[in-house]
Amino acid sequence: MKQIQQAFQAAQAQLAQLREQVRHTEELARLNSQGNYLQMEKEKAFRALGEAVFRMVQKGKLELPAALAPSVKAVEAAEQKAAAHASQITDILQEGEALAARLKGKNDGKAQTALASKPKKK
Repeated sequence: MKQIQQAFQAAQAQLAQLREQVRHTEELARLNSQGNYLQMEKEKAFRALGEAVFRMVQKGKLELPAALAPSVKAVEAAEQKAAAHASQITDILQEGEALAARLKGKNDGKAQTALASKPKKK
């Protein structure tokens, strides 16, 4: 009976230790998640600040030191590339719409035909 009681107490001690480890891990995970959220908020604020400064520079309301000129040029180049890309997408979409309209116009007067031939009757 004494051995069973000792084994039970040892198991209870292990369970208490395991619970403490789980609680500690949960706390670390919570803090890590909160840290990630705060980092994202900081990056969002920096992005907004950078965009506001860049817009002010473009409008001539703010002059940056010469050391930042390469960064401004890099942002301008990236914006030009993005605009060119958007223009390409718009052109492709317009071509697709024009092609669809032409095909629709061709098929308006014709009866629809099946793509596969009809099976032969025996």
